Amino acid sequence: MARRPNPTLRAKRKENLMDSIIKIITEESIAEATTRHISEMSNLTIASLHYYFGSKDGALVATGESILEDWINEFFKKRTMTAEEKIRRIYAPPKYMIAFSQILTYPYRQKKVSRKARLLDMNFTNTIKEFLKMHEIGLENLENTTELIKTFLIGLSFKIIVNPDILDSELENLRNFFNKKEELPDIKGFK
Repeated sequence: MARRPNPTLRAKRKENLMDSIIKIITEESIAEATTRHISEMSNLTIASLHYYFGSKDGALVATGESILEDWINEFFKKRTMTAEEKIRRIYAPPKYMIAFSQILTYPYRQKKVSRKARLLDMNFTNTIKEFLKMHEIGLENLENTTELIKTFLIGLSFKIIVNPDILDSELENLRNFFNKKEELPDIKGFK
């Protein structure tokens, strides 16, 4: 009979694999997050990654789920912080949002993993909706405001990779956008 690792060891190994994924994505790129590279960095076998997550793509989505639950939701659900403070906190350090954004926008080939990735995207959308409701931002058109903020947060993650000092100016742009309450300009061909 096969011996199963105790629950504490199992959780530690899964966390170690996810930490390796975050490190590889933020220091290199999601393209470098190969099964072998993740396993080597976490000092576990390739079989361990498949045992815990089913596949590399499954490990990526599980890492995204963990970041959403343990990092983003941790701040976005707090009632004692302003909206700006919450956005600043999810980017301090930026590694979690950098990894999350790349995981969220990665094209998954396996149908089962792709469904989980879509569910992760929906959960992120719902988190942002609750955040906007809590701070009474963009309630007159909540669906569009949610997508706008989601796009802003994902885009900001990619911009921070190139320019780590951009957070202040981007938050100022976002603040100005909502304070002016201007509609986006009409672009020919878009409705």
